Amino acid sequence: MDIQVAISQDFLTAILKLPRAQQKKVNQFVSKFRSDPLSSGINYEKIIDAANSDMRSVRIDQAYRGIILKPQQGNVYILLWVDHHDEAYAWARRHQCKIHPKTGAIQLYATEVDESVNEVVENTTSVIEQDSSFLFDDYSTEQLIDVGLPEEFSEKISQLSNIQQLEAYREALPNDAFEALYFLADGIPYGEVLEDYRSTGTEDVDTEDFAAALIREGSKRRFVVVDDEALEQMLDAPLEKWRVFLHPSQRKLVERDWNGPVRVLGGAGTGKTVAAIHRAKWLASKLVGVPNKKVLFTTFTKNLASDISAHLEQVCSHAELSSIETINIDSWVHKFLKRNNYNYDIVYPGDSHPKRVNSWNRALDNKSPDLDLSDHFYEEEWKLVIQEQSITDKSEYIRAKRNGRGTRLNRKERLLAWSVFEEYLLQLNHNKIKEMPDAMRDCISIIDSKNIKPIYDSIIVDEGQDMGTQAYELIRRIVPEGKNDIFIVGDGHQRIYRNKVVLGRCGINILGRSRKLRVNYRTTEETKKLAVSVLNNIPVDDLDDGADTSNGYVSLMHGEQPEVITADSFIDEADAVVERIEQLEAAGAKLKDICVVARTKSLRDSFGQQLKKAGITTYEVMANGTDNRQQDGVRLATMHRVKGLEFQNVFIMGCNQNTIPLKNFKSEDPVELREHELAERALLHVAMTRAMRSLTLSCHGHLTEFITI
Repeated sequence: MDIQVAISQDFLTAILKLPRAQQKKVNQFVSKFRSDPLSSGINYEKIIDAANSDMRSVRIDQAYRGIILKPQQGNVYILLWVDHHDEAYAWARRHQCKIHPKTGAIQLYATEVDESVNEVVENTTSVIEQDSSFLFDDYSTEQLIDVGLPEEFSEKISQLSNIQQLEAYREALPNDAFEALYFLADGIPYGEVLEDYRSTGTEDVDTEDFAAALIREGSKRRFVVVDDEALEQMLDAPLEKWRVFLHPSQRKLVERDWNGPVRVLGGAGTGKTVAAIHRAKWLASKLVGVPNKKVLFTTFTKNLASDISAHLEQVCSHAELSSIETINIDSWVHKFLKRNNYNYDIVYPGDSHPKRVNSWNRALDNKSPDLDLSDHFYEEEWKLVIQEQSITDKSEYIRAKRNGRGTRLNRKERLLAWSVFEEYLLQLNHNKIKEMPDAMRDCISIIDSKNIKPIYDSIIVDEGQDMGTQAYELIRRIVPEGKNDIFIVGDGHQRIYRNKVVLGRCGINILGRSRKLRVNYRTTEETKKLAVSVLNNIPVDDLDDGADTSNGYVSLMHGEQPEVITADSFIDEADAVVERIEQLEAAGAKLKDICVVARTKSLRDSFGQQLKKAGITTYEVMANGTDNRQQDGVRLATMHRVKGLEFQNVFIMGCNQNTIPLKNFKSEDPVELREHELAERALLHVAMTRAMRSLTLSCHGHLTEFITI
């Protein structure tokens, strides 16, 4: 029987905590162990009082030991933990590793509940009245065990009366069990939770067969059997666990054939992009060696496309990469039109292109004096109604829906307003310019007129909430309808460009193929809660004319509360942040793992200058470039640029009332003002959720009203 060597996610976490010299020794040991765990040079020592009698210790050097599980059945070896000798043995006494009898997943968890857990439960237990109920009264003990709860915890969990008490068990319970219980407590239907966590197999679970357990989806989130090349990559970058470990909910999305378009929602940090990247790899692996077959991976901005391309290079083989084209949607349009001899310049609504500005000003000269409407109203009406609905004449405009527009217009007023838009259309044509939505429609016209067949085998869309109707209509035309055609990931809570879409109206039918990711892997629960509070419970759509909520959105990590610094002046604010950065560096943090974020470029540059004056090396994350991780220095970025990235420590500077929300929006329309505020809240939310370990917000003067402390 072949020998299987697996590594737990916790083992990689433990490596990161070791001194650098010991990390190198662990890597050398693991490579040796992977090639031959039965080598005479590996000394297995039985741990007398270990929680699991199959645990053994192995010698890394004179002072450090690794903890390995060697089940009695099969030729399986699992690397669980590594630490200083005494701490490693203590860890083995406090932790259990076994196969859950219902889910079939391998679970690794503490056997001793910390005293602080009992204190939380006692302090938050209210007097139970006759009409009171426990948190899980609606579920039997068997139902809770079916979704992954270890039986030894069942009595204590059944006595919990609120979600705060459940959260106290976060570190004690296996991750999968805590997630399932949290989802139930937060109102997610039992059937959905059971589908995600119960073993998909119909056979009885053999709790001694670790070889079979390792191939189950529930185990793969924390344990992986690796070959030599994958092992080397993991040991070189133990922080980047996303390359290997996928949550079962992610894996179910990635490694399967879908019978049509798929939409995946999920809050910040839930691994939407990770799922999309692994989906691209999975699809590309099926196209290796097949001529003229490609996967298109597209997103809204150039910088995100660059970041995704860099990530794909980390997980894909050269052959797989050759089957994936990664490009943002606007760049794709430019390339396609250039190949087809398009003779118009492409501009964007509201940008400063001289020809566009001149055309718009000439159009505004046609404003009717009988309408008391601002220039800004016409600009928003053009973007949100005319362009969004592809309107080209006044009869279409009279019939057009204006949902979400605060100022009502009757038939006569629409006819008067149309004179501005009619003139703008004439000016655009006269000056040989097209706005991007028109250019996308022209792509479709070219495809139709030239009878161009669908170009791609599959298309993956990241940050799908930022794309508009025309983009999705074009995407629908360049991939054939059918199996594995379109895979969209997005989150309306992170919409920062005010584009909205109803996928069904673009020919993208996701009925029965809509999924949601709920587990946040990036931020601590403390950071997540503050970031969610910024959104202020504002209703958010699901990209298909429905509503989305944050129910069940949970972080697995705890940490310090985000810090808020309020200073009297710009200099004082900068000095306070410099002091925090110096403290982090003194504690061992790398400058490249720290990012300073600001709302505008000018603020970013001003704070950057203050950091340089203090002798701190900085590195600007450019608008259309990737974050070169080989370069040292504190990262400097705008809120828009930091989207899609993540850092151990994030400082959001200049969180002043007069900066967030930005005061550049000139409108008196209450609906437009509300939409602007939502976009600004989403932008701050996005910036806050880039933080993995610590988040600091600072201001000079009054703090933005978006943050409540």
